[in-house]
Amino acid sequence: MTLFTGFRPPIAFHTNILTIFPGFQPWSLPKLARWAVENGFDGLEVGPAVPLKADDFAEARRIGARIFCLTYGRNVLAGDLEERALHQRNVLERVRFAGGEGIPLVVLATGRIPGKSLRANLPDVIEWFSEQVLPLAHAGSVTVAVENCPAVGNIATSPAMWHELFDNALPELMLGFDPSHLVWQFIDPYAALQEYAPRVRHVHVKDTRIDRARLAREGIDGDGWWRYTLPGWGELNWAAIIAELQRVHYPGCLSIEHEDAVWDRSEGEILQSLLLSKRYLEQYLADPVEVPPVEAVAPERVAGVKPI
Repeated sequence: MTLFTGFRPPIAFHTNILTIFPGFQPWSLPKLARWAVENGFDGLEVGPAVPLKADDFAEARRIGARIFCLTYGRNVLAGDLEERALHQRNVLERVRFAGGEGIPLVVLATGRIPGKSLRANLPDVIEWFSEQVLPLAHAGSVTVAVENCPAVGNIATSPAMWHELFDNALPELMLGFDPSHLVWQFIDPYAALQEYAPRVRHVHVKDTRIDRARLAREGIDGDGWWRYTLPGWGELNWAAIIAELQRVHYPGCLSIEHEDAVWDRSEGEILQSLLLSKRYLEQYLADPVEVPPVEAVAPERVAGVKPI
């Protein structure tokens, strides 16, 4: 018998929800790793609030959790020069750390200078990545991807800008794909993924719900007409997204990024929602199957059909 696993990307979750957002004591990396492994997750996406302590990362691996990437979504081109310098130091520290620890991927925002249009930021973004980030990543055998969140000082927010960055300027740069952001921007997430799926190295799993009645009353500049949700509770067709990832043999993980305000009021709600999200994803992933060996001689007749 041969075991065929098919398309079954590992499932992880982003550490932010248990280290940044809640009002309780932030979880350590070993505690996150232990809970993840005990509950059937393959590993973690490690966010900016987790200290870069080699001993903690070693303990997380000893427990059995894979570290799929380090993520740092902050504005490395902030208008305040001290803030800009801080975020740039932190990015470079993470790229070095990833190289030293054998972590294959770092996911970043591009940075965006306030008051400038998306395209007017291109020269500064290209200079930052080409002169500082990508050479350091190359030296440590680390892949760098940029996510498409508009809220973190970022210009990689649409297929038009991906074209400017990936196709025209920085072919080494990869994409961290989060379709939930495209929903509230009214960008077709399926067409965007189809065009850039070969460049995707990381996927954030969450959804977006649009209150269309409120949108019709408030307009796009109004408040409260959209919010992030657990996957399957919003607008996205995750079956279609996973099918497209399968088409290109997507090599990364599916990382649940919990940002649903309805499910973050206690540790219990957060943990339950992570498990609900994992269960939702698993319905679209193939279970391993044993394939029997090929027969030495094929049958001459099948269902009464004679061979030609």
